[in-house]
Amino acid sequence: MKTFPDFSAFTNVYGADGQGSSQVVWTTLVSDLVTPVSAMLKLAQGRPNSFLLESVESGTIRGRYSFIGLQPDLIWRCFDDRAEINRDAETDLDAFAPCPVAEKSGAIESLRALVKESRIEMPADLPPMASGLVGYLAYDMVRLVEKLPDANPDVIGTPDSIFLRSTVMVVFDSLEDSVTIVTPVWPDKLMTAEDAYRAASKRLAGVVRAYSALKELWREAEEAVQIRSQHRTDSCSRQEVGSPEDIARPADITLPRLITGCCLVLRDCPVQWI
Repeated sequence: MKTFPDFSAFTNVYGADGQGSSQVVWTTLVSDLVTPVSAMLKLAQGRPNSFLLESVESGTIRGRYSFIGLQPDLIWRCFDDRAEINRDAETDLDAFAPCPVAEKSGAIESLRALVKESRIEMPADLPPMASGLVGYLAYDMVRLVEKLPDANPDVIGTPDSIFLRSTVMVVFDSLEDSVTIVTPVWPDKLMTAEDAYRAASKRLAGVVRAYSALKELWREAEEAVQIRSQHRTDSCSRQEVGSPEDIARPADITLPRLITGCCLVLRDCPVQWI
């Protein structure tokens, strides 16, 4: 696995004292047969706070990139003008505490402070969404900037806004047929540059292993389809040519058997036919 940037360039940005600038570490693979949906199912493993975003142009055309976000280290949420933040989301999803900025200046200022804290200078060859905050602002957030009636009771208790800061982003590039796995690194004066680089490389390596296993399953499935298809072709070529209906019938039988064979190959993988 080739990791970018190299350690020397990483250290220059991180700073010898761990008080430099935030940055990303990444590696790039060939996408091969894997789709964003199958990768999401395999990599997320049903864990909460994971997401898949597809880019769409003009509302009708699928765009170039697909983004998978995994394993957030931070979750921000707000109810009315009260904001809470969980800075230990990797180990405890319930470790929310009131945000000091929100207590002083409100939820909007709290979110602005978090956006500023999470900002990263992106390398020119990476898409701009390769790292950062991803979430939603519900319509009720408008009440924080405009006085509007609020007579309806809140019967479901859903936060008005949630934002995640993923520690791993998997970016599919349909134009380059590539997958870039990205992890952000935030300077920490309690961690040396060497330890920070090693931890980032370890996060990437774990995702690369899971992704490579998924690619191997797809290759096995493709080989199974080719073998079964060739077997059916050989069988048909040995039969006498009959009516058009007789010629078409083997193809009608072949398709479901091919699909069944592929499903058997993938039975231990959470990939679904879509």
